[in-house]
Amino acid sequence: MTEFGKITYYSEISQMMFGFGDSHSPNPDTVRLVESILLDQLRTLVQEALKYSDGKNLGGEELVFLMRHSKQKMRRFVIYLRNRHNKALLQQPAGATDKQLLDKPVGELMEFIERIDETGEFTDLEEIDEVKFERQLRADRISLALDEKRYLEFCKARCRSFTSNHTIQRSLEKLRVWVDPKKEINFRREALDVLAYYAYQTVAEIVDYALLVRMDTKTGANPFDHLPGMYYTATMFNGKHQFQEENPDYSKVHSSQPQITVNEVKEVMRRIHTPQAGKLNFGGPLPETHYYLLSNPKYFN
Repeated sequence: MTEFGKITYYSEISQMMFGFGDSHSPNPDTVRLVESILLDQLRTLVQEALKYSDGKNLGGEELVFLMRHSKQKMRRFVIYLRNRHNKALLQQPAGATDKQLLDKPVGELMEFIERIDETGEFTDLEEIDEVKFERQLRADRISLALDEKRYLEFCKARCRSFTSNHTIQRSLEKLRVWVDPKKEINFRREALDVLAYYAYQTVAEIVDYALLVRMDTKTGANPFDHLPGMYYTATMFNGKHQFQEENPDYSKVHSSQPQITVNEVKEVMRRIHTPQAGKLNFGGPLPETHYYLLSNPKYFN
């Protein structure tokens, strides 16, 4: 097909799922299902974004524009851009100027966000991002249970993304060919950067919601078990919720964490497609799935 051969992100997605809270060795069938969902998601995003361009050329602004209805998603992306900018400052070669750095695509995207941010809420980062906080809480609980070797593996998985620090251009080209194998669309570099960010966040949400589904099956009708954040920790344990005891047994976080199953992911997609059949939020605010996790009926049949 291409210089990449048969393109797959199986390895990357498997490690990301572990980093987000799945088993150390995710279920292969589940990983392949997530990969299939992700590819459909990215291709849908591209087609939606092309409506705001000439239909053939795609820049990063069109993809960022799709996030405009969710201030939290936009804020996470702003933080992502700022972190990338700070990293570029640290890695700039001798003699590089701030003007040269600001001319990079990351600067153009920030300027675009500021232009469409009429109320300033997209760049207001003082409000706590509960989803991000609870993901960090879950990672902290897992890390407490790991020995040195597994902890290093977990850290590596947490750093995995759809771009490689050493071969960014090649990574983005692989993503472009995966999404558009017939080369019908002209992607600008920043468009591929945003697409890689979307892909990463989609995998994170699938894992989040799969753990929500698992927590729902464990807790039954107990309303107190659906408090915000509970599923990020309680789903890591078999049997009794260990945080009810004085000395939590963190060892079960890693050694006994069951793999996320195909049926759990299918249930996630079913609930997103037909939310009246079962809430994913369990009493909290509705989950923000628009343009991160689109649904296709074929995934829950």
